[in-house]
Parts: sequence; C-alpha cells; structure tokens
Amino acid sequence: MIHLDRLSKPDILEAKQKEWTDKFIASGKSRPDFSKYGHSEISETLRSISFNKCYYCERKLTDIHSEIDHYIEVSDTTGKALAFDWENLFLACQNCNNKFPNSKIPVNQALNPFYDSDYEIESHLTFENEIITAQNNSEIGLRTIQKFKLDSDSLDKIRSKHLLNFKDVLLKIRENQIANQGRPISAEEKQIIQKFAQKDAPFSLMFKLLLKKVKYI
Repeated sequence: MIHLDRLSKPDILEAKQKEWTDKFIASGKSRPDFSKYGHSEISETLRSISFNKCYYCERKLTDIHSEIDHYIEVSDTTGKALAFDWENLFLACQNCNNKFPNSKIPVNQALNPFYDSDYEIESHLTFENEIITAQNNSEIGLRTIQKFKLDSDSLDKIRSKHLLNFKDVLLKIRENQIANQGRPISAEEKQIIQKFAQKDAPFSLMFKLLLKKVKYI
C-alpha cells in the first residue's frame, strides 16, 4: 500500500450519482447495479489513480481480474447511501476485495491509501523479504494486513517472483562491477534499481523499504 491522490470525480458520477443512489435505495436491493458504478469512465479513472495497481496490495492489474470495491460496504448502515459516492469507490484485486467485512475489522482500524501519508503507511507496515509484517507490532499494521489479507499465499508468491527479478538485476550489475575492476555502481545502474520503488511499479512499498535498508534511496 502507498499513498494515493484521488482524481476529480468522473463526469458520469457528477451527472448520475444522486439519481442512481435514490433508485438503488428505493429498489430495496442488497447490491447496486455494477454496470453503473463499474462504468468505463469510473473504472478507467480508478485505474489511473493507482497506475493500474490494486489500491491495497499494489499488485498490477494488467493480467488479472480487477474489482471495484466499496470501501464502506453497501451492507453497512450508511453504505447504501455511499454506493455511488466517488470517495467510496476503490480498485482492488480479487484477493484484497475478498476482505474481512467492517463488522469484523472496521475500516477506521486499518490504513487508508487516500487518508494516510506514505510516512504513516511506512510507520505501520514493513517486509521481511516477500512477507509483509506490522512495523514494531503496530496494531494498525496488523489490522490492515488482516483486513485485506495482505499475507495470503498468492500474494507471497507473486511478491517473491518480483523479488527474484530484482535480485537478478542486482546480480547482473554486480557482475559488471567485478568485470570492471570493482568499479562503483553507476548513476544509470542506480536508476535501474530505483525504478522498482517508483509509484507506478508493482509492490513499490516493498522495494522502497528494501532500497532504504541498503541506502540506494
């Protein structure tokens, strides 16, 4: 998870939010119409916010199924009124959208990528290789990991694959250094390494914290 800045509300929501909300509440249905809150203009804007990554785990959504998540669930007391609220629509991978309901772990007990800064997120979450853990046994960090299932086997495996790719890059750079009489790392090589921690890169928090440890950023 990293801090995200929400873009302006899509025009379709400016025009239709009240109408859609009123109709949904009046219908008595338990779920809103996905064709409305999943409108292409909405989903495309949500993808742009996170560079096409899950808002919670930072997995790239290019080749996997993505879902639009209601941060405050429509089953909550106030949830129906927020079914088409722009501030309540998040983008998630299937793993993270299968989160623990607010009745078990309320959202105010977990990190929010829009409200919490990168500094605050890094104060509560860290990694041991591909394994996500709570920083200094942070209760908020623990709750965030639990709520969004950030420690699932599937996420561990894909983070591990990205770490192996990262280590391959480091190995090639090290081999080049040895072949050139152990010269210092070049600015170009350092830039290649730092790309793993860019906001548009998958699992950028994991790599940012790793690169901080080895003093590359």
